[in-house]
Formats: sequence, C-alpha cells, structure tokens
Amino acid sequence: MRGIANAASFLKRRFQQMPRPMTASAVSASTQALQSEKALTAVFAVCRCCLFFLLFCLFLSGAARPLAAASVGPAGLVPPVGGQGGATAAPADIAGADWRIRILDAAVVNGPMVTLGDIGQLHGTPPPGVWEKLAARPLWPAPSEQGKPLQVNRTRLSQALREALGNVADLCLLPSSLVIQSGGEVLREDDLRGLVVRELTPKLRALAGDAELDDFRLPPYAFLAHQGQSVALETGRIGPGRLPLRFAVQEVDGSVLRRFTGTVMVNLWANVPCANQPLNRGDNVGPEQITWIRKNLTFLRGEIWDGRGGPWQAQRAIGTGQPIYLADIGPLTVVRRGSIVTLKYTRGAVQLAVKAEALEDGGPGSTVSVRNLQSKKQVFAVVIDGDTVEVK
Repeated sequence: MRGIANAASFLKRRFQQMPRPMTASAVSASTQALQSEKALTAVFAVCRCCLFFLLFCLFLSGAARPLAAASVGPAGLVPPVGGQGGATAAPADIAGADWRIRILDAAVVNGPMVTLGDIGQLHGTPPPGVWEKLAARPLWPAPSEQGKPLQVNRTRLSQALREALGNVADLCLLPSSLVIQSGGEVLREDDLRGLVVRELTPKLRALAGDAELDDFRLPPYAFLAHQGQSVALETGRIGPGRLPLRFAVQEVDGSVLRRFTGTVMVNLWANVPCANQPLNRGDNVGPEQITWIRKNLTFLRGEIWDGRGGPWQAQRAIGTGQPIYLADIGPLTVVRRGSIVTLKYTRGAVQLAVKAEALEDGGPGSTVSVRNLQSKKQVFAVVIDGDTVEVK
C-alpha cells in the first residue's frame, strides 16, 4: 500500500516539474496534462480502495474458519457440547482403562438432546461417578421430527463423539451406523426373537416329535413411531426346516403400516426306523432288520417309514444306521416275473382257474400283469400268494 502511495507522489512531482511555455499550444498541453494527472490520481485512489477491500475480506475469511470449526459439529448434525474440541469432556484419565462404551446401532431419544446414555451401553466398571457424568452428557439435539428415524454413518458419528467427549471417544465401540428416533420405541433383535418364540411354541407342540427353534435370522432392530403401535407375527404352514417369518407393524386400530421379514430354523427330533445291518435290494425289511434312532427330521430328505405294515423288502441298498424312507421299501415279492401262477376268475358263484405267466414282480395285495396261457390275453390280477393271482 505504501509503494502505491509513493508511486502516485512521484508521478505528481514529475508532472509539476515539467516546463510550461506560455504559448497557446503550451497552455492547451498544460491543461491536458493537468486533466491526465487528475485521472491518474483517481485511478490510484480506486486501486487503493479495492486493495483495502480485498485485505479486509481475507481477514474475515481467515478469522471465520476456526470459528466455524468450533461451532459446527463434524457430523453435520448440530453444534457440539462441552467446550471447543472436547477439551473439558474427559472427566477422568482413560489411560489403561479396562471399561468400554458400546454405541448402539439404534436408539430412541425422549428429550430435546441426545445424551451418551441414550446411545451408549457400558461394559466394564469405570471409577465411581464417571459413567453417571458421561451418561448425562448432551451430545447434539435430537431429531426434530417425531417418529422418523435419522441415520448417522460411522465416520460422522466418530467425529461428533470426538468433539463432544474428547479422549473419552477412544473408549467408544462404534457400529457401522447409528439410527436415532425422537419418541416412540425401538424393538431389538432379542425382542423380535422373544415374539417368535411366544407365537410359535404352542404350534410346535402339535408336531410329531420334539421341536426346537434355532438359527434366528432377524432384523437387528425395528422402530415404532409411538407407544400405541405394535408388531405381530404372520406365519404359514409350520414344519421342519427353515421357516419364513413375516412381521407386521400395526397401528392402534389394527391396520398394517408396513411389513418386514426374517427366518428361523425349526429342528424336529423324533425316533425313526433305521437299518441295524446292511440291506441289499430285495432283502426282507421287518422288525428284525431295524432299530430306532433319534434323528433330526429337518435334515431328512423324504417321508420316513413308520415301521408298520409289511411284509416289505428293500428297493435299494441301505447302510447300517441309515433311516428307512417309504421310497426305500416295497411289498415283499412273492410272484416273480416269468413264473407260472394260477389265475382265478370269480363271477358270482362261478369260479374258473387257468394257468398264467406273471409279467412283473409282485407282493401280496399288489396288482400285477399276467398272460393267460390258453387265450394269450393279458389281464391284471391281484397277488394272493406266491402261486395264486385273482381277477376280481
């Protein structure tokens, strides 16, 4: 600025020292020079004002930067509480502390400010009075809209805790994100699990066997806008295996506002017949060949034989200890394909018996195809025993 003023003074002196002949043309030139001097002086004055304005703007922006950093929370939510940079936030020395604060992934706030006690859960034992002070510490204003969740990602949450708590933020275990709601209620996974157990237990007692619930796959939380809302469980057919679950958020009048889903594994334990020795195709299957073993029906691939009826024979090879499915057994074969049997016709009081050839295997009570050796006609007959089939 001083350089500009010196330059202006120098130019003014040079104009004043110029010789001035007293001719008409000299008078005209002198007048023009005087006008030029005034114009140049005005230009310098404008430049001086612009320079002063620029320096003033730079000064304001430099002073506002630390002021803004101290007054705006890094999470972009609210101003921090407890002093600039959290300088007064630490109530105790945390070096070597064996306690931690787990920040919840979802929380409900019932006051105007979010406190550490609203979103944090203590693990371990801090010095007396420390957690009480920390739990009551305001962090930022609660969401302005009641019943509408607000999500904060991990980065912004970490910055906000750092500014509000100082070095105590090092003791916080952060989730991937935090969802906060003003008012209402939040149901956590344990709450949803309890609802599933209460609703399904009476229905599981109706199943044949001992049923248990395992491997719950449920949402980590569910928000309700106000205390009058509730969550109901909607289920369909219940059986062994993974069971789909549908939760309905209901209003006070019973209307459904929204739905969300989950699943649970239903394990059903029961004693089932298993082979007590290796069985080959065609072997007899009866009480002497089976033993009862407790199995989880959830992981069995078909309908299990109940161990009744017969006589039966194996339709495939069955290993020792393997469960016996209905598809694994069939009627005991007493008539073999190609064997000659007696074919009986019964019509009222009239009976006729002829020889016939069996065209397929069959057991007692099963229907097989046979060929009349006299007429060469093919008919279907019921197996009576190993030597006799009958057309009814």
